Order: sequence, then C-alpha cells, then structure tokens
Amino acid sequence: MGNIKKALVITGLDRKIERFFTDITKRKSEDLVIINSYGAEILQGYSSLMRNIILAVYLEKIEEIYIVVDKYDKGFSINPEHLYAQMEEEGINVEVIQTLNYIKAVGGNDVMKWLSGSSNIESIIQNNIEFIIKHPLIPNSVKVHGYIVNNDIYDYQTSVSEK
Repeated sequence: MGNIKKALVITGLDRKIERFFTDITKRKSEDLVIINSYGAEILQGYSSLMRNIILAVYLEKIEEIYIVVDKYDKGFSINPEHLYAQMEEEGINVEVIQTLNYIKAVGGNDVMKWLSGSSNIESIIQNNIEFIIKHPLIPNSVKVHGYIVNNDIYDYQTSVSEK
C-alpha cells in the first residue's frame, strides 16, 4: 500500500469544483493531494507555492500534477483599484505602496499588479505548467495537466505537458 502513487491538484479557493477532481484525475479522492491558492498562479520558480509542489512530489509520491481552476474564480478577477481601496480602509497608506514600488521589492516594481495577478486563465495555466516541468527539482517522470472548469462541467483541457 505504501507504493501508491498520488496526484497533486493545484487549484483556487472555490471548493465547489472539488467534485470534478476524481473525474479529471481518474483517481480516488484519498489518492489526491490538494493545494489551494488565490488564483493558483506560480509567480516564481522558488516561491512558497513551488516549494509546496516540490515537497508534495517527493513526500507524497506524486506522479501527476493537475492544475484545475474555476473559470469564474474570484482569484482571477482582482481589481487593483478595489484592492487598494480596501487596503486604505484598513490603514495602509499610499506611501507604503510607493516605497515598495520604489525599492522594487515585489512584482517588478508594481505591488498592486503583483497582488492582483493575471486575469488570463489560459496564460496562467500554461505558465504554471512551464514553471513546473522546467523546474530542475521536478523529476522528468512527473506529468503536468491543466484544466479550466465551471460549476456545471469541466469545459476543456487546456494543456498536457511532459518533461
């Protein structure tokens, strides 16, 4: 039993689409490891999300990775102005954002763009697949798939890649 290979699902925060995971992966739910993230976007090859993926591959004996996102996940439609207004409401002032932009500490010198992420789901999935399959710590044997779903059916498979 200890040699059962599992699948890793990287997804957003919408729990309603989890019912599709067993159909998409062709595995039982107990053979799935799920990582939830706003927008499910990998922004750097050595980010905490990528670290979690690498650790899951080795510690959970992952043989396939599925990036499964909801077409309508709010993590893909973050309005930077609205987000900034919420930050201001909580006491973050414009000088903090300007300072972070000035020192280029995050997001290529645009903090709000970094926080908001991309709204192009297909591009996010393809970039995630490339980050994973090109990462030097991911074994060549791990296959990576990308799906976009909605709450009724999974629409289509956007990409399937192998190293």
